Amino acid sequence: MSKKDLSVEVTDGILTISGDKHKLFDVGDAKVVRKELKQSSFKRQFELGESLDGSKIKAKFEDGVLSIEIPKIAPETPKTNKVKIS
Repeated sequence: MSKKDLSVEVTDGILTISGDKHKLFDVGDAKVVRKELKQSSFKRQFELGESLDGSKIKAKFEDGVLSIEIPKIAPETPKTNKVKIS
């Protein structure tokens, strides 16, 4: 597959990775009795947890490998209020 055949989307906390490829085999100058269309497609969905930031996802496609980086959301540190003792 090539980069243009892939799609990476995030909707309502669901990461969807899909691909669709259609290829017509070329036989050159040979006499063709039948042509076939090779088709392959896939779709995978993953639910992002509360600790992952879906708005800052990065995807990279290099040498036929799709890499996806999903950063974590920094946990909130609890606020401590000092109570004055009278």
